[in-house]
Parts: sequence; C-alpha cells; structure tokens
Amino acid sequence: MNQARSFSAVLLFAGVLATSTGCHRSQPSSHSPTVPPDLQATVDKLVQAVEAFDIPHVLDAYTEDFTSGTGRSKDEIRRTLEQLQASHVNLKVESAEVEKADLTEARLKTRLRLRYKDRFRDLGEGEVVVTDVLVHKLRKDAESWKIYADEREATYREGRFGQHPPNVELQVPEKLPTNLQYPVKVTVQREADIDYQVLLGNYVEDPAILPPPDIVTPLPDDGALQANLLPNPQGRSEMVRITVIAVDSDGKWVGATTVSKLVPGVPHKKKEESRETV
Repeated sequence: MNQARSFSAVLLFAGVLATSTGCHRSQPSSHSPTVPPDLQATVDKLVQAVEAFDIPHVLDAYTEDFTSGTGRSKDEIRRTLEQLQASHVNLKVESAEVEKADLTEARLKTRLRLRYKDRFRDLGEGEVVVTDVLVHKLRKDAESWKIYADEREATYREGRFGQHPPNVELQVPEKLPTNLQYPVKVTVQREADIDYQVLLGNYVEDPAILPPPDIVTPLPDDGALQANLLPNPQGRSEMVRITVIAVDSDGKWVGATTVSKLVPGVPHKKKEESRETV
C-alpha cells in the first residue's frame, strides 16, 4: 500500500492543470464575468504548454512567490511535473467557470477527472480515478497574468485492485468540525463467502508520506462501519482515507478498494495574531 507518493503527486498535478485547461473549456453562464483578452491569451498558451509537458513554459505562468493551499512552492510544482511527465496520467476537464475577472485579478473554479495506474501489493495493477475541484487565483503583474495562489475545494479518489474490488461508500462531514472528533461512515456491499478488512485514517491534505491507518478492523456483519476521527489541531483541510480488502474463504486477498475524500477546513488563527495590540 505504498501509494502516498503517486497520490500526492497527482493531487498537486491537478492543481497545476486547473487554471490552464479550465479557461480553455470554460462554460459561461448568465453570471459569468467577461474575461480580458490578454488573460485568455495567456491561458491558451498555458494550455498548450501543459498538454505538451513543456515545463519551462508552464512555470512561466506562476509568480516566484507562489504558494499553494498546502504550502507548496513553484519549485515543488516543477519537481512534480518532472516526476509525472512519464506517468501517463489521463486528464479530462469536466467543467470550468471563471468566477471573477477584472483588470488585475482573476479567480477560476475547475472540476477535473484524472486516471492513472497504481499497484496494490500482491493484487497487482489497478486503475485510480481522482476527481478534483480547485480554485486558482491570478493577478496581472508587469503586463502579464500570473498564478499566485490556489486552493482545493473537493477531492474524491477511488482505486480498485484485483478481480473482486469491493464496492465502497465513504461519508464524511462537509466541513471540518470544531469538535474534538468527527464521525465518518464506511459502507460496503457484501458478497457471499467474502470477508472484509477495513483500514481507516485521516491526515492533513497532501502529505509527503502517507501515515499508517488509525483503525484496522473487520467489517461489521451489516456492512457498515461507523467511527470517530480526531481533526488536526490547526483546522487545516484533511483527507479521510479508507482501504477495504476482500478476503475469500481460503484467506486469499481477491480485491481491494481505496477511497479518499477531502474534508475542507478553516485554519485557526494563532492566539497572538488574534489579540489586539495595546
């Protein structure tokens, strides 16, 4: 289950692509703002660079002080693109909408679908599908448009491995609660003569190394597991990840499904920042 590197890389890759392909296939509505021609021209060039994996021209669209919503820099984007250049990630832009555009600022919301191959222990290679909803912020500096920040609004990732990957549903809160813990629910469609092992955990979005699960337990007989997880103390967005392994009557693994969902957070302000100066 050493899938942390590819998972994190694909999420960041989605963030890189959101601005470029999004405007190229935007779907204007009655409330859509007018896109300045020079912004559209910049985006069109960026689309070509991304599709060709022309990394230098992709990076030209980012400010030097760019910081992603998970704290990644422009240089980390470069390294990720280099890593994924040979990974053959299939990308489809399902929808995109320019939510704001004026003479100096722009905001774009994009929904992406990514597919790639990964491996799960002895079950071999399987397909992973990631759906991402991202927002990029752009500003116009020195007569050119640059991306200076981004954030992820939603992520759903599902990987299916083996001949009998379980059908799994994961329910999480819409926002990270401020309570000491929050509930999640895993539902599995049971098959006859198959046992299921569930691995469940959460972690701050986009980790360098995927942490071990917090809970490892057999699936209850009714096919539903309810558990409580502890949120990160900073209130940052985090991923809830489950792995369900199907085991036949001989104890052999016959399938596995991994599902991850983003729980958007609201970072807590530091006490010293919230105090009023005397």
